[in-house]
Amino acid sequence: MTITRPVHQLLIFIFMACICNHDASAKGIGHLQMERIKGFPVSEKGIEKGISACFAGIVDGYLIMAGGCNFPDVPAADGGKKKFYQGIYAAKISTTADTLDWQLIGKLPEPFAYGVSVSLPNGLLCMGGCNAEGSSDQVFKITIEQGKAVVEAYPALPWKLDNFAGSLGCSTVMVYDGLHIAQLQLEDLQKGWQILSPLTSEVLGQPVCGYTDGTFYAWGGCTSKTDKQDAQLQMQGYQFTKSGAKPVEGPRTCQQEEIYLGGAAAVNCGDAGIVVLGGVNKDVFEAAVNHPMPGYMKHPIAWYRFNPYINLYKNGKWTLLGNHEAAARAGASLVFDGTHIYIIGGELKPGIRTAEIYRFRLPL
Repeated sequence: MTITRPVHQLLIFIFMACICNHDASAKGIGHLQMERIKGFPVSEKGIEKGISACFAGIVDGYLIMAGGCNFPDVPAADGGKKKFYQGIYAAKISTTADTLDWQLIGKLPEPFAYGVSVSLPNGLLCMGGCNAEGSSDQVFKITIEQGKAVVEAYPALPWKLDNFAGSLGCSTVMVYDGLHIAQLQLEDLQKGWQILSPLTSEVLGQPVCGYTDGTFYAWGGCTSKTDKQDAQLQMQGYQFTKSGAKPVEGPRTCQQEEIYLGGAAAVNCGDAGIVVLGGVNKDVFEAAVNHPMPGYMKHPIAWYRFNPYINLYKNGKWTLLGNHEAAARAGASLVFDGTHIYIIGGELKPGIRTAEIYRFRLPL
C-alpha cells in the first residue's frame, strides 16, 4: 500500500462495514477505523523488511513481537533463502500515539516462526514453530522483568508442530492441526498436555483457532498434495464440546461466497467473540497447490487476491465487519489489547513480507 499523506499526520483508513450475517436478525456494526502505526523492529539485520508468522501478544502493557521469518536478500521467487529471527521486541502501547518504539529486550531459545502464541494474564505463552533445522515441540512463557525478557520453559508439546493453531480459554490452552489436538491446564502444569482424538486423518496446514461462549472453535487448513490425491481445503470448522467435535460453518462474503480461512489470523476478543481476518484466496491457492504453473511467484500482489475480509464469530454466527487492504495478508499476527486489534506483519503475496502494522478499534 502506498501512503501519500504526510508522515506526521494520523493515518486513518475508514471503511464501511459490509453488514451481513448468517442470521438476518443480527444488528449492524457501523464502521471501523483502520490506522497505520509507524515503527518496526530493526535490531536484527533484515527484519526491517518485514516478517510473517511471528509470536505476538501483550505483556504488562507492552506489545510483544518475537521470531518470524522473511527473505531479506534474494526474493523467494528467485530462489532466495528464508531467514528466521530470534529477537524478542517490546513496545509500550499508547492509543494516542501513532508510533511504536520497539526495543530488543531478549532472545528466543532459538530462531522460530510458524508457531502459536497466546497472551496470558502474566505473560506470553509461545508454542512450537520451526526454523531451518526443523519443527519444534518447545513451549515457553515470556515475561518482562526490569526491562528485559525472561523466558520460562513450560511442558513440551506432545509432538513437534508448526503451521498449526491454538487458543486460550479460561485456564486451558488448546493446540490444533486436525490430526494433532491437545490441551494444557495452566493451573495444573504437572499433568502436561492431554491428547484429544484427531478430527482428520491428515494434518491441516495453517488453520485458525479461537475461544468464545465457553467453547473452542477451529476453521480452515489444508491437507498436503500427494501422488494419490490433490490437496483438500477445509472450508467448515469445528466446535469442541464435551461430547466431541461438531461441524460449524465458516464465514461468507455478502454475496454468500465461502471464505477460506487457511493462512488467516485469529484472536480472542473477550465477550465480543473471535476476530478472524486475511488468509489466502481459496481458488488461487487451490489451483497453485494442485496444479502449479511456472511463474506463480512472479505475479503482482493483486493477482493473488488475498482475503481482505474482517470477520467476527459470536453466538454461533458470523458477522462480516468489513474489508480492507490492510487485512489482505497471510501469516499475520493479531493482538487484542482490550480495545484495539493490532495487525502485525504477514505476507502480501507468496514470499513478500510487510513491515506494516495497523490497528483498529473493535466495536464492543
